[in-house]
Amino acid sequence: MTTATKKKRPWGGANRKPLEQHLAEGTYRADRHGPIAESVLDYPKPAPNLKLSIKSALAWCRNDADRAAVQAGCRFDERLAAHAAGFFPRFLQHSKGQWAGQAFELLQWQRDLLIYPIFGWIRKDGTRRFRRAFVEVAKKNGKSTLASGIGLYLLVADGEPGAEVYSAASDRDQASIVHGEAIRMAEASAALSACLKINRSNRNILYEHTNSWYRALSNEPGGKEGLNIHACIIDELHVWHGRELWDTLRYGYRSRRQPLQFVITTAGDDDQSICYAELERARAIIRGDVRDHAYFGLVYEAQPEDDWLDESVWEKANPSLGSTFTVESLREDAEAAKGKAGDEAVFKRYSLNIWQRATNPWLSMDDWGKCERQYTLDEMAGMDCYAGLDLSRTRDMTALELVFPLEEDGRTIYRQWPIFWLPEAAVEQYKNRIDILGWQRSGALSLIGDSYADVEATIVDVSQRFNLIELAFDPMYARDLAEKLQNDHGIMMVEFPQTIMQFAGPTAEYERLLIHGALHHPGNAVLTWQAGNVNIKNDANANKRPVKPPGADYRKIDGIVAGIMALKRAMARQPQVSSEVFAVEW
Repeated sequence: MTTATKKKRPWGGANRKPLEQHLAEGTYRADRHGPIAESVLDYPKPAPNLKLSIKSALAWCRNDADRAAVQAGCRFDERLAAHAAGFFPRFLQHSKGQWAGQAFELLQWQRDLLIYPIFGWIRKDGTRRFRRAFVEVAKKNGKSTLASGIGLYLLVADGEPGAEVYSAASDRDQASIVHGEAIRMAEASAALSACLKINRSNRNILYEHTNSWYRALSNEPGGKEGLNIHACIIDELHVWHGRELWDTLRYGYRSRRQPLQFVITTAGDDDQSICYAELERARAIIRGDVRDHAYFGLVYEAQPEDDWLDESVWEKANPSLGSTFTVESLREDAEAAKGKAGDEAVFKRYSLNIWQRATNPWLSMDDWGKCERQYTLDEMAGMDCYAGLDLSRTRDMTALELVFPLEEDGRTIYRQWPIFWLPEAAVEQYKNRIDILGWQRSGALSLIGDSYADVEATIVDVSQRFNLIELAFDPMYARDLAEKLQNDHGIMMVEFPQTIMQFAGPTAEYERLLIHGALHHPGNAVLTWQAGNVNIKNDANANKRPVKPPGADYRKIDGIVAGIMALKRAMARQPQVSSEVFAVEW
């Protein structure tokens, strides 16, 4: 029989291996070897043991939160923990890099400090103790791969009928990272590929035996109401801006007996974000300041005061160091970041898991913290005062910064006093990103209507309480108000065009004074937030001016800009006389 006339035998030739052998050797493929008669994963989950002792549970306590949970009736079931941990090497393989094709053997920290606690602790009724988990670890420590494996376990091995499992992220591409890795691992597993139906086009992994699915979910337009979530895997929460998807997910778990929201992320650069709020909660629970038996926290991070070039510090944020990446690669990155403020910040954030306030930070928040002082406006009554006004457009923040020069211990120091306003119409735009209402309640910011009447009244009051020598303003938006303040109230107004040459001198002096502890501030929450947002722009002659972080229009710097404008007038000390309606500083 010629090659052309040979009949193709189904599922291999006469010498084909039995299907069982392919399964045992890990070479099974449904398209080559045919379907498995029973598309059910043979990995039954043990029933929880409700008769476990307190003594056995105490052996698994990591902190005071665990000990308090034991007193509240929680126990630790090692069989459940081992079932979850055993799923990884038995059914999963790595799909990338040097480990591609090898069984997913959990690292010690992944097994003992993450998988075992999350899946081993149970409540009195035998359901999972933890309903929310927050894990923060530096990049390249195997976050996404681990998260994908957890998602697959919750889909096929957690014993939940009709489970809805999601990989959630701020955008479609990010959501596809964890979910795409889950698809690759499922396809590489003979047992999983035999019992799962994978549709790459709509990013759905279906387990028909329990009518369960695993899908990617993003914050992009589309219906997300009515979710009945068994588990949600959230990778890189630090890039989420806004609360819409977060709040939608929050109430999607209620009808499940033991849901799990699993967050795993690297440090971010916005301490007004959801991620930072979750980090603070995790830290508080780990310290024992807050009791929440349902919340699991695991944070690997170096401290801001640590020497970032000390290799022993690197281990604090990198539990996989030496396994998923080498110390040599980290050493090379550290060497490349030396002497470059922006690169140093990036290294600290991504490699040491230290939160930064800007991607290319200008001000040291350590220096900022050291310059905080407790004082009131009443203490400065009658003193010389210089002011800077950054007047916004109609739906943005306005900042007035007062600067008072004082002599202290034989040197000139400056006290800042910020005043912020935001139009009420803009609250809805910002309230899910920054704590507008909290700032208002604390007095750090005032809400105003559509006019600048409150701003004008405040400036007039300042001129009456203090010796307001000059007020610098941006002529782009404040010219009309400046004319009124000078003509009607006799306030000396000085134009401050927003050019790099105008900013160069006072920007450098602002930084120098802060470093030397001579630029004080009262700890206003808005001003402190803005200090951490400031990036810097340099020209060819190394002149500097403050700028907002790129692409982050909600991270304001108005108070710092107004402070630099006021400082320049204070540095000059003598009013500029002009034949114009108001002085122009070029």
